[in-house]
Amino acid sequence: MRMSSVPVLCALFALHGVAGATTMQKLIGSRLGVFRYHGADVVLNGAGTSRQYLVYARDRKWCGVTGGCTLFILTKSGNDWRVLSRMTLVHLPVRILPHLSQGWQDLAVSYSGTLPDGRPALVTSRMRFDGAQYPSNPSVPPAEPIAHPGGRIVLATDNPIQTSVSH
Repeated sequence: MRMSSVPVLCALFALHGVAGATTMQKLIGSRLGVFRYHGADVVLNGAGTSRQYLVYARDRKWCGVTGGCTLFILTKSGNDWRVLSRMTLVHLPVRILPHLSQGWQDLAVSYSGTLPDGRPALVTSRMRFDGAQYPSNPSVPPAEPIAHPGGRIVLATDNPIQTSVSH
C-alpha cells in the first residue's frame, strides 16, 4: 500500500511553523524586551520582496496611562530580523491600507486624542513610510488624521496575546 505524501508534507510545514514561531518569540523577548504581545506576520513592501512582523507590546513598560502601547515593525534582513520602526501611543486595531508610500503600504493606527470640541476620543492616523521608516508618533506630523481608514485589520484586541522568552 502506497502512503500519501500530503500528511508528511503537512507535518513538515507544521514543524517549520512551530520552529519559526519559537525563534520569533525568543527574538521578541531577548532583543525587544517584550514578553506579552499581539503579533502579525505581514508583507508591507509593495514589491513583496521581504517579510515584516508587527509586534504590539502588552507589557506595562511599553504601554502608557491612556492604554496606548508601543508597536514595533520588524523586517527580515537576510537571515535575521531588525527593527524597522517603533511607534508609541498606539491603540488597536492596526490596519494595512491599500495606498503605497515610497513603495510600502501605509498603516492606520489609533491613539487617545481629542475631538475638535475637546471631547476625548480615539483618533486614527495614516502612517506613511518615508523610505527608511514609519513615523514614531501617530499624534503629530508627519502622521495624518483620517476619518474612515478602511484597509485590512491585521492586529485587533481579539487577537490572542502571545508570550516570549528572554533566551
